[in-house]
Amino acid sequence: MREFYNNLKPKEKIRALISKFRPLNPEEVDLIVEKTVVKNFKKGEILLREGQIPKNCYMVVEGCVREYLIKDGEEKSIAFYTESETFTPQSEQSKPSKFYWECAEDSILTVSSKNYEEELQDILPRLELVFRQIAIDKINLAKAQWSEFISSSPEERYLNLQKTKPYLFDRVPHHQIASYLGMKPQSLSRIRKRISDAKNS
Repeated sequence: MREFYNNLKPKEKIRALISKFRPLNPEEVDLIVEKTVVKNFKKGEILLREGQIPKNCYMVVEGCVREYLIKDGEEKSIAFYTESETFTPQSEQSKPSKFYWECAEDSILTVSSKNYEEELQDILPRLELVFRQIAIDKINLAKAQWSEFISSSPEERYLNLQKTKPYLFDRVPHHQIASYLGMKPQSLSRIRKRISDAKNS
């Protein structure tokens, strides 16, 4: 399925992603695709900085975006967003961000704002329900992930990431993954070696 998606052109990828949102019909999907703003970003480009007022929401068409904060002078990775995933400000759009959004790879993203969403909802009133359901799904997923994270050992977190997003290890520096998993790079290396040795014994 991922290979099929990778072979699509950007607009076709957007259509495939939006078509998953129910209960949109093909005509509504066409309208949204037509009005969707798509932009290219270079690796290392910052979409949002700490202290800035968030204005945009994004969906990853191609690439990877890292969310992180800086604490005691050290970057702490919070999330990695890859193909088909959306990311929005964690605080109200009128408040300064506590986080950074950085492109971990050259990326193609859809870019939307509150005005864009309101314009679409004026044309397609049913979209309000779709957006609301997307928000509810994201909140429930975040709760489940956080619950699993705090109840897991470092090794269990690593194994879970290997299971759910194995491709991250080829796309993101391992010290950033270690930070995301709540450990030092040396600890991640030891876990990887221990698991590798166990498989080969």
